[in-house]
Amino acid sequence: MKFFLAAVLIVALVLIGYYCYKTWKEKHRLSRIVGQILPVGWLIVFVNLISLLTTSEVICSITYSIYFVATDWIAYLLLKFSIDYAGSKFGQYVKKRLMLALLILDSVSVLLNTVFGHLFRLHPVILFGNESYYELVPSPFFYIHYIIIMMLVAFCLITLFYCSAKAPVFYRKKYFLIGLMTSAIVILNIFTFSSAVDVSVIGYAVEGICIYYCALVYTPQKLLQKTMFQVTQNMSVSLFVLDSEGKRIYSNKCAEQLLDREKPVTDIDGVPIEQWCSNRYLNYNEQFIEEQTFYRGEEEMILKIQLQRVTDAKQHLQGGYFVIQDRTEEMNHLKEEQYLATHDSLTGLYNKEKFCKESKKYIRKYPELEFLVICVDIKDFKMMKDALGTKIADIVLKNTARMLKEDLKGGVVHGRIGNDVFAVLMPKKNFKEEFFEEQTSEDYLKGAGEEFAFPVVSHVGIFEVTERDLSVSVMCDRARMAISTIKGDYHKRIAYYDEEHRKDMIREQELVRDLNKALEEGQIKMYLQPQMSVEGKLLGAEALVRWEHPEKGSIQPGEFIPLFERNGLVSDIDRYIWELACKQLKAWKELGRDDIYISVNVSPRDFYFLNVYRIFMDLVRKYGVSPKNLKLEITETAIVMDFDRQIDLITRLRRTGFIVEMDDFGSGYSSLNMLKDIHVDILKIDMAFLKKAKDEERSKKILQMVIGLAKQLGMPVITEGVENEEQVAFLTEMGCEMFQGYYFAKPMTVEEFEATYF
Repeated sequence: MKFFLAAVLIVALVLIGYYCYKTWKEKHRLSRIVGQILPVGWLIVFVNLISLLTTSEVICSITYSIYFVATDWIAYLLLKFSIDYAGSKFGQYVKKRLMLALLILDSVSVLLNTVFGHLFRLHPVILFGNESYYELVPSPFFYIHYIIIMMLVAFCLITLFYCSAKAPVFYRKKYFLIGLMTSAIVILNIFTFSSAVDVSVIGYAVEGICIYYCALVYTPQKLLQKTMFQVTQNMSVSLFVLDSEGKRIYSNKCAEQLLDREKPVTDIDGVPIEQWCSNRYLNYNEQFIEEQTFYRGEEEMILKIQLQRVTDAKQHLQGGYFVIQDRTEEMNHLKEEQYLATHDSLTGLYNKEKFCKESKKYIRKYPELEFLVICVDIKDFKMMKDALGTKIADIVLKNTARMLKEDLKGGVVHGRIGNDVFAVLMPKKNFKEEFFEEQTSEDYLKGAGEEFAFPVVSHVGIFEVTERDLSVSVMCDRARMAISTIKGDYHKRIAYYDEEHRKDMIREQELVRDLNKALEEGQIKMYLQPQMSVEGKLLGAEALVRWEHPEKGSIQPGEFIPLFERNGLVSDIDRYIWELACKQLKAWKELGRDDIYISVNVSPRDFYFLNVYRIFMDLVRKYGVSPKNLKLEITETAIVMDFDRQIDLITRLRRTGFIVEMDDFGSGYSSLNMLKDIHVDILKIDMAFLKKAKDEERSKKILQMVIGLAKQLGMPVITEGVENEEQVAFLTEMGCEMFQGYYFAKPMTVEEFEATYF
């Protein structure tokens, strides 16, 4: 019998040792605690094996002491495991430090029993015929040790059974199983701890293995299976799992919707999706990801289908699964985004970028055809929008788009390339001017619901595609350039781009390109045109600009100033001339001629691109000249553009000492109103005022009244463009005191000016 019990204990040692090894390989929080319980359980079984086989009372006494110490610590570890494993809040009531101190004292007391025998002693007995054993004879002090163990076990059982009652069903049975086994060991131990053969020892081995299985094997695997099942069931993609023969063995909720027999999902040939997947699975050996179009009745579905095959270590097919994602909504949304990115949302035509791209494709695809790029511009669209409102303006744009796309026959690409500008690419043979000439205001206002007095007219610019490699954007620009030639002509609606337009454009581009170099190299020259009194005395001069180009020769300001005013570069020229004027005034001052002024022009653009006040103040300080010698000519247009701001600026300049002239007085529409609100020092009138008039006598009377009004306001008047003695006499009689024009002198270089007047 002794050898049979020993064999059982040896088997238990081997099993516990095996699970100790497996536990040490686990990388899990609970594996550390389980890894502590199992070795202590192994020690309990081992010392019981020694006590079973030994014939020495001393050795048996030592093994019994080790056994009782080990039960102390395995009970503590079981309690710790119960708290951590079950996640019970009971742990906050356990005083760990006090418990550890109590366990250490008890362990020392038990170990000292081999010397003092104060807890128990051994009594030899004969069992099972003639086999000798040692039986435990406890003293009253022994039960202190026993109470400590029972207290730890009680805490452990309370935790396990509490969690068994409160936990979800999945965890409940495991807590209950561990608690039940612990209870069984305790009951066995109560009846056998003092007997020669303590069968409760086997329970420690069984419970250790049970704890390992529940904590590290059963729970993770079952939890993983349960979790994976719930995850796959609630996935937003369809999942089909097939066996090696292509039969479906699992499908999630989303997949079941695809398999709905009442609304089957089929391919274009009517093959149900399940059959389609099975065919692909059996007939193709490779994994794949692809998008396919399926149909549910008339509804089109775009499905992204992925096949994964599962093989064993020898690459034998075990099964596979399909992951199917419904991308219909996503693709429709993508198509909508692509449409919005390439189309005008109001008219449905291509936007400029898409129009250019598609037109370029068409031009390259049909090299044998001659093409026209036609641009249509709604005349005075902004004014019409202000007059009729945004709603009517949108109707006009929609009707324009409809007429170009539906009524205009032969157009191949249509686009809205600007706010009120449309473009059409058309084979030249299809174009008919009559279509655009016959359009009426009613055509554009169709559907507006009422008649409007505001006429809606379009201007058409046409560019013939002769250079097929030219960008379509440039083609559109040239067609629009043709439109610019008919602005203001109420009888002409269609214009063709020609080489003269191109030459003008190239020349303008060259001027823009050469400007910086011209300023750096001094090609921009300051010319001076004298300003004289009626007696012929020199008062000063107006600074005028000339461009002495090394290749193009002398370029007149009428050729480049309007260009630079459009693109804002005129401010660079103005600053350059202002500085030349101040530099010249300094040179004359050093010659003792500080009685002469130079008048410089301030363009309307300067007020937006420059800090005019700061620049003029810096210049007069830099060159040490008097502000009164640098007169500033400001056009009426510049003042109207930002009235309140310009009043403040002019006031500041005049307070500083600058003399401010209002240039081109009478060319605008609110001159008298401005004289009421704004103070300038001098009015400058152009004699062209008389030349443009149909009734010269009437114009002379108006001019006389303006000069008289200026004198009453204390403002001298200077007249430019004076060409003969008769004009001088006429203006003098009216009260004009200063003159400028060819009668006195043409614009000249600074050197000619000094040679003539100094």
